[in-house]
Amino acid sequence: MQKLSKPTRELRYRAYFWLMDISLVAIAIGAVDFFADQYFATGFSAFLPPPWVYVVALPVLFVNFVVPMFLICARFMRDEYAEGLWLRTSVVLAYATAALPLIFFILAWGWYFATGHTDAKLVHWSLRWMADEVQWGRAIMLVWLAYMMLFVVIFQILRWRDSR
Repeated sequence: MQKLSKPTRELRYRAYFWLMDISLVAIAIGAVDFFADQYFATGFSAFLPPPWVYVVALPVLFVNFVVPMFLICARFMRDEYAEGLWLRTSVVLAYATAALPLIFFILAWGWYFATGHTDAKLVHWSLRWMADEVQWGRAIMLVWLAYMMLFVVIFQILRWRDSR
């Protein structure tokens, strides 16, 4: 196997962090748009008119779906520091995967009983995810997407903490 030159390896290692940064920005844009849409209930982006939504949404969706999956699997792009950070992120993500569903259910049911809404039509939008029926394909896609986004966010937080 041919050994790569040092500048090529360094560029590849730096590209890993650049792609992580791009993923974090795309996650932030998607999250702002999602929560604004939930608040305003427009069905489209709360910030952009419909033709521009697609110009912004398609690259953001591509980055949110494809790039984190690639970064999780792309060991060849990681140097020793990124590999160590990847391992630490995996440990934190394992804890989050175990704890977050229980925390979500406890908080949601506490909110549900605190507001006294027992009628399904009066449930606040923040609790609709518990009352709505969801198809398996959509549920798997959303969990997969949330897992990858959480990986990127944890990775970036750990990277930020290391830089301090």
